[in-house]
Amino acid sequence: MLPDSSHIRDSLIYGPNWAVEPVRSWFTESRRIACWLGILAAAAQAQADIGAIPRAAADHIEQACAQDGLDLYAVAERSHATGHSTAGLLAAIRDLVGDPHSRYVGLATTVQDISDTWTALSIKLTAERLEGDLHRLLEILRQGAEAHRDMVMLGRTHGQPGAPITFGFKQAQWGEELARGLQRLQQGRPRWETAQLGGSVGSLAYWGASAPALQRAFADRIGLAVPVLPWASARDCVAEFGLVAALLGATLAKIGNEIYQLQRPEIGELGEAATEAQIGSVTMPQKRNPERSEQLVTLGRLLRSHATVLLEGVVTEHERDGRAWKAEWVALPDLCCAVTRASALAVELLDSLEVYGGRMQANAVGRGGMALSEQAVRLLEPSLGLPAAYAAVRRAALAIEAGQAAHLADVLPAAAPDADGLERLRDPGTAVASAATLALAWADAVSRRT
Repeated sequence: MLPDSSHIRDSLIYGPNWAVEPVRSWFTESRRIACWLGILAAAAQAQADIGAIPRAAADHIEQACAQDGLDLYAVAERSHATGHSTAGLLAAIRDLVGDPHSRYVGLATTVQDISDTWTALSIKLTAERLEGDLHRLLEILRQGAEAHRDMVMLGRTHGQPGAPITFGFKQAQWGEELARGLQRLQQGRPRWETAQLGGSVGSLAYWGASAPALQRAFADRIGLAVPVLPWASARDCVAEFGLVAALLGATLAKIGNEIYQLQRPEIGELGEAATEAQIGSVTMPQKRNPERSEQLVTLGRLLRSHATVLLEGVVTEHERDGRAWKAEWVALPDLCCAVTRASALAVELLDSLEVYGGRMQANAVGRGGMALSEQAVRLLEPSLGLPAAYAAVRRAALAIEAGQAAHLADVLPAAAPDADGLERLRDPGTAVASAATLALAWADAVSRRT
């Protein structure tokens, strides 16, 4: 039987394109409710830890929260009748606990204490998965930067051929941007992964002088850090996580977009690995579509949209504002699933990337050597000065474009005092020493960091 869900990430057919396990299943209703009940039980046990309620009561609450077979239809009916997010759930647990301990279920614990702690746990799960994928990506790109440090390819500016670089240099550029993303993620986690326990207006007034001890006991039981202050009305950390995730998604989309472009047959420098069974079109048998790189761009767009919703939540009113954190219930799961799918997809793409060095070389030497026009200016500048050298190379390039000359080295002899230098214009490999050095230096830096 097909999963009964309206969300595409739960689709048996399409779901793997939009989410990975265990992140997808973490956000299913059954797992979310189980987590919320676990948080409710941890709150009771923490209250018992400080002597606020009997240990027997906490144990009964924990047992009730761990039971299978909670009647979710009854919970839903009570929730709809009361118009409250957790009233039905708390009532169901009180029924299971029974007297004399049911009085302690949810004692001074708000829906936001439960749901915000779940939010922090969701961020923790996502961040752990992201860190693992980013470390794998950095190692793939480190190896690539080292192996391809001398592999000549065209650098492109404004979508047009520029000067030669190496593919190893491009991989290093991708990798360093991802390394900064990993650094942002690691720097933010201590701020984001904190337990939320604030009570009615976030000041823990019910617990008086016992409040700090309760916070510590609760955070220890739930596996999160203790915040400096309860954060029910401060959504900046949730928004920050969303923005860091969106920025990572944008970097991965950038990499995907470049691979998408460079595997076009008229460029043909890269390719996505494909199986014999894989097809690109049901009507055009020759098609080999860039499925992975295309999906990275799509996921990046969604991530920027989801992050905007989380950013909107920062604008809250006073000590509680459901308009902020209830929107997170929709946007955060979508964001967490999208960013972890993107990171996993990037690992798949880059780990099996097909690199066509011969085509890179051919594209770099083509068009009459015009990719070395900057080197030609450098060759002429000592004798002509920069403006005249630039003008001479510009005239040569226009002649090549018009079909009046075959190569820069054939057009510039009268202006160039260095014949050997002219011949070097026929080999783009003579212009990439700095790119190769930078690629190797980055690979070495990554090795030292890890």
